[in-house]
Amino acid sequence: MDIQTEHMKQRCYFISAMCGMSFYSWYNYSLFDPINNSFFTPYYQNCLLMLFYLGWDTYHMTINPILFRTDLMIHHFVTLVIYLSFINSVSLEGSNVLIMECISLMNYVWRNNPRLLKLYRTLCILCVRIPLSLWLLLYYSPNIVIPYYKQLHVNSIHYLYLSTLHSNGWVMYIIYDMFLLWKLYKPLKQKQ
Repeated sequence: MDIQTEHMKQRCYFISAMCGMSFYSWYNYSLFDPINNSFFTPYYQNCLLMLFYLGWDTYHMTINPILFRTDLMIHHFVTLVIYLSFINSVSLEGSNVLIMECISLMNYVWRNNPRLLKLYRTLCILCVRIPLSLWLLLYYSPNIVIPYYKQLHVNSIHYLYLSTLHSNGWVMYIIYDMFLLWKLYKPLKQKQ
């Protein structure tokens, strides 16, 4: 098995664990209940797994040029900043959004069926990722994040940083999803 295929398989193992734990969080916890950001909650552990995954994947892309993708490195860096900023305040939301990683869940399984993989990725973007980003941006942000930060009595600069990062983070993910759709459907260059 070549390096890219083996790495893709290992990525899918991480992603299946994170998506499974995210699904568990969606099913068992409500963002409207008091949130326990304890280290021992399953959703906090899922956020830690995401941070470990980001470090692991970034390390492998850095040391092995065949695995390197600029768009994924940017995505990993922004996600790392967001997760490190929010893990101790809204870890349940952080765990819930990991369901969006389903876009890469079938990369290894359907690697030899590009048409099916393209359809699957498109459906993940249009039916999971973008609706969830919009929902979290427009609905949960004002109802959960802002009162939670006020409850923490954070200073105004820290509050401004966190609320701006939270809102802009969802906009960035929507833009990234538009970029992924463009990559999936960009016209092939004609040979001259």
